[in-house]
Order: sequence, then structure tokens, then C-alpha cells
Amino acid sequence: MSYELFIALRYLTAKRKQTFVSVISLISILGVIVGVAALIIALALMTGFQQDIREKILGANAHLTVFGAWPGKPIQDPEAVVRTLRSVPGIAAASPVVLLKGLMVSDLVPGGTGVILKGIRLAEERRVTDLAEKVSSGDLTALSHEGESSLPGIALGKDLAATLDVAPGDRVRVVLPQLQMTPFLPVPRSRPFQVVAIVDSGFYDYDSTRGYIDLREAQSLASLEGAVTVVEARLSQLSRLKEVGEEAQRRLGKDYLVNDLVAMNRTFFSALNLEKLLMSIAVGLIVLVAALNIITVLILMVMEKMRDIGALLAMGVPPAGISRIFMAQGILIGLFGTAVGCLLGLGLCWWLDAYQVVKLPVEVYYIPYVPFKIRGVDVMGVCLVSLIAAFLATLYPSRQAGRLDPVEALRYE
Repeated sequence: MSYELFIALRYLTAKRKQTFVSVISLISILGVIVGVAALIIALALMTGFQQDIREKILGANAHLTVFGAWPGKPIQDPEAVVRTLRSVPGIAAASPVVLLKGLMVSDLVPGGTGVILKGIRLAEERRVTDLAEKVSSGDLTALSHEGESSLPGIALGKDLAATLDVAPGDRVRVVLPQLQMTPFLPVPRSRPFQVVAIVDSGFYDYDSTRGYIDLREAQSLASLEGAVTVVEARLSQLSRLKEVGEEAQRRLGKDYLVNDLVAMNRTFFSALNLEKLLMSIAVGLIVLVAALNIITVLILMVMEKMRDIGALLAMGVPPAGISRIFMAQGILIGLFGTAVGCLLGLGLCWWLDAYQVVKLPVEVYYIPYVPFKIRGVDVMGVCLVSLIAAFLATLYPSRQAGRLDPVEALRYE
């Protein structure tokens, strides 16, 4: 062990004449511990939040969505579009879909609530989204045939079913804004359905508004006569999303518009990334305050050990050696605080995630609790920033200590 490190350790652990310096030293160490732990927890929180929402969005949606070139214009030949998409390298599956907006009512909730109906071919939808894996009750295969009451089947999102107070076997009615003529006057187009399944995607925005019916029922309800509103596709490798989307657009031509999942949710994902950055900066200020405390501790230490410094200089210790003593003190404070803060942060993240401690209202945050996901690169980054801050905090006090005149230092009272 070098004499600089030995003396630095003695200065940190020995009893001091001034209790105030000891208190400030303890505060500086606690500041580093709290700052590092808080920053690790904040990054784990935002990473977990992002990953959970991203997985839910990716599972509930297709990777690519093809629209007609004009807003609201249906795709008249969906099978040709499906064949073209399936011929694009990187696309694993494609399926025609009808999307409708309307009102859904039940016997217990006659006022109803808004709904987005998605008409699907179940066999193809299984390969495009994770819908079939999200069924919490009932039988999704009943969509493709009439139920016990000879009514077409419908699957509802969990929260939508709760709003309408229905379960598998109950009836609901869908009312569309389009009018149909009757012998007396035009009335909104409507149709009764039997609930056959409840879907729990874990994403409140979908579970509270989505209903799923057979594609032919949706086409009949909307009078589309074989046309669809969109065609959806899933990629074999999500990392090639932009490249495959551009190739699909090139093959389909100007009559169609291809949108990818990231582009359709760009604002949402950008907001999440910005929120993570701002939270990191805000919590990182704690580490900055801890670094300022280290500066204060070292300045006070230099003042307290003035005569010791003079004695060391008189014994032949070079000014650079004096500087290294106080630099080692600051770095030791940073190392100890960073190590303890890192362990504390990792332990708290595990506990918060394993026991789902932080609950959230799903109607606001889309997820029922805050997940904490630790990334090694985040932990390494936090530790590195903390150690760099501690090192920079030592530069001024250690430099000043090395510049002291030995005669003046020995005379210091």
C-alpha cells in the first residue's frame, strides 16, 4: 500500500478534533449512496415501464398496416394485397381486417359505450397478433360460427366487458353511425351478438374499447361486400421493420399506404424516451450535490490537517504526494458511496419488482403496477458517472493542499 493511500485511510477513519468535519464527511458519503441508488431505481423504473408498454403494443398490434391511398377508402381486393405482402422477404404473415367504430349496449347498460370493432379471420390473426394468447375466459374459436342462441359471436376486452357488465354467454348489440333505410325512416345500422370470449391484453386502452368479430360479419355489418378497411402484417424480425415496410410500399405502389408500428406510435415512444432522460437528469442532481459535499469535506480536511501537511512537506514528501493524499480521500468516499448505493439500488429494484409494490391506476398508465427492469449498461453508466464526479470533486482541494508553503503550514493554528 502506498503512503498516500495509507494516510488517506487514516484521515478518513481516525477521530477528528472537529466533529463538524466528521458530520460533513458522513453526509457526503450518504449523498453519494442516495444519489447512486436513486438514479439506478429511476432508470430501472423507466426501462421497465417502457419495455412493458412496448411489449403490450407489439403484441396487440400488427407490425405493418396497409391502408387505401385515400382516407376512408376501403381496400377492394384484399387477397391481392395479402399475396403481395406475403411475397415480401421478412413478412411472416398477413391478414385482411375490417375496423369499425360504433356504440355497444347491453341489457344492464342500455346507454352503452363506444367501441372499436375489429373483424378478423381468426386463423390468420393468430399469426399476426397475440390475440389468441390473451383470452382470459370463453372460447375465441366460437367467433367463426354462431353461438347457442344462433347469434354471431363477439370477443370483448376485459374492461369493456366490465363496463357493460357482461360475460361469455350474454348478449350485446352493436350500433353503427351509418344509416339503413326501412319502410318508415332511416335508422342506424345495428346487430346483436353473443359474447363468446373475454380478452385481457394488459393494455387498458385496448381492453376498454375493443371488440372482435368474424371478418365476414364485419363486412356484412358495414356493407363492404368483400372489401376491407386495412390489411395487417407481421414480420419475422422486428429489427428490419423500416426496411421491410419500404419494400412492401414499393411493391404495392401508390394505391396503398404502408405504415409501421413505430411510426404510428412515434410520439408516444418519443415521450417515454424524453421522460426517461428528464428523470435521469433530475435524479442525477443528487450525485452532483454529493460531489459538492466531497469538495467541502476535502477543503475542511485540508484546513484541519494544515500542520500535518507542513510536517509531511518538511519530511520531504513532494507537493504532488500531498495532492494525491487528498485526492485518494475523495476517491475513497466516491468508491464506498458508489458501491453501497449500487447494492442498495439493485436490492430495492428487485424488491419493488418482485412484490409489485408500486400500484398504478390502469386507466391512466395502461399497466397495473410499475415494473422495474435493471439493465447492466445503466448500472455501469451510473457508477461511472458517480466515480467521475467524485474524482473531479477532488481536483481543486487536492491541488490547493499541494501548493501550501511548509513553513506557513507548520505555523498554522
